[in-house]
Amino acid sequence: MTVWLLLLSLAGAVELSPGILVDRTIAVVDKKVITYSELLREARVALVIRQDVQTASSELSPELLHDYLNFLVDEVVIAAQARRVGGMDVSGEEVDRAAERFAARFPSVEAFRAFERRFDISETALKDILRRNLHNERYIAQRMKAWRATVEEGKPGADKEYQQALARWVGELRAGVELRLLSPSGELEVQ
Repeated sequence: MTVWLLLLSLAGAVELSPGILVDRTIAVVDKKVITYSELLREARVALVIRQDVQTASSELSPELLHDYLNFLVDEVVIAAQARRVGGMDVSGEEVDRAAERFAARFPSVEAFRAFERRFDISETALKDILRRNLHNERYIAQRMKAWRATVEEGKPGADKEYQQALARWVGELRAGVELRLLSPSGELEVQ
């Protein structure tokens, strides 16, 4: 008892600093936690793939990050569903080729390595993202195969219909998971 009283009095005498924020949780999809640093990494990788290196290296606006958070949540939801269904493995060679294609988007190997260092994107993290992307693409293609069979090839508006069908399906998947997103007040709220 005396030891506890001594510790409590010492704790009261020492002023504790609030600490330094290193990262923060911005979403939880079922039990998968998504941090702010993961969002930044994912957004930059996606921008290199879907746009260009210059865009991926620039300042990311809050609106863009909000859009990529929704994209990342969808990716995590689809990946979880694909794991449950199983059967769509991605080989290490496929991931290596995807990593080579990713690196080839940069003007040089040095520029690619500088990008990785600047934005704290390890080779392992990059390959994990690329593996998930490949796995998700394979699962989506399989899942939407039946839908594509019902649509006339080259039909005007077919791409828009496909995107709408895909969005409905992803919405159904999202409705089946517990989803918490960071609110404007800074709290994780159930969606």
